[in-house]
Amino acid sequence: MKTTKRIVAVGAAALLAVGVAAGSASADQYAPYIGYGYSNTHDGVQCVQHAINNSPTPYHDLAEDGVFGPDTYNGIIAFQKWWNAAVAAPPLQVDGVVGKSTGGPMQDWAADWGNKCTKALPSYPAP
Repeated sequence: MKTTKRIVAVGAAALLAVGVAAGSASADQYAPYIGYGYSNTHDGVQCVQHAINNSPTPYHDLAEDGVFGPDTYNGIIAFQKWWNAAVAAPPLQVDGVVGKSTGGPMQDWAADWGNKCTKALPSYPAP
C-alpha cells in the first residue's frame, strides 16, 4: 500500500496545495488538539489515523481504533515531515501534535469520512 502512496505523492501534494489554499469547508477551530497532554477524543484520533493512512505519508498503516499512543504520535510526525518536504505551504511544526495548522491538511486526507473529521480535527476557519 505504501508503494502506491509514494507513486501518487507528487500529484497529490500539488492538488492538496491548491485545496488547502481554498480552505476547509467545515473546519472547527474549537476542536481539541490531539497529542500527548491533550484530551484526545476518540473521533479526533481516529480521523488522524485515517488521514495518515490515506495520505502518501511514508509510514505504515495505523490501526484506526481511536486510541492515541506512540504509533499515532510517530505517524503524526511522519505526516508533518512529509507535508514539509512535499507541500510546505504553509510548513508545519514537527511536534507530533495535531493543532490548527496540522489539522487542516489532515482534514483533506480524511474527507471521505465527511463531517465526522471536519468537526473532530482542529483547524483554522475557512475564509
